[in-house]
Amino acid sequence: IFLTQLRAMLRANAEFNNLRILFPMITTVEEVEEALRLLDQAHRELREDGWPAARPPIGVMIEVPSAAWQAAQLARKVDFLSVGTNDLTQYLLAVDRDNAHIAGLYDNLHPAVLKTIAHIIAEGHRADRLVNLCGEMAADPGAAVLLLGMGADSLSASTVSLPRVKWAIR
Repeated sequence: IFLTQLRAMLRANAEFNNLRILFPMITTVEEVEEALRLLDQAHRELREDGWPAARPPIGVMIEVPSAAWQAAQLARKVDFLSVGTNDLTQYLLAVDRDNAHIAGLYDNLHPAVLKTIAHIIAEGHRADRLVNLCGEMAADPGAAVLLLGMGADSLSASTVSLPRVKWAIR
């Protein structure tokens, strides 16, 4: 089904040419390599069928510690990085944010979280890749200012939070 989905995305991109593909929940470099192999296959098949399918920029969502500490290798395989701060925080701190008994331990400003995010941004930039941050941190005005100060190239946040975040960063 993944190959079919990739073909559909590439066909849509042939018409609009504004697509970016983000592979979620990546844990290993090998997963990215396999996804890219399938993307190349879909691209080749569409071109053989006569579609003028351009290959869009490809990124990975870094949401787990194993991906965070492979950021340098991942950045060399793709065009951009995105950091999912909600899951990354949860998995770094081993805290289920939906469990009322321990949700209070969930802290996206924990030093381990901030150091990990700083590492991802640095490795992304070292590979000349843009690094986007998304999740609750990007929607929090104070955390958004901190993330931009750490070097994040862009933030993705809910539309409800945008006015406050925009005010804070200006």
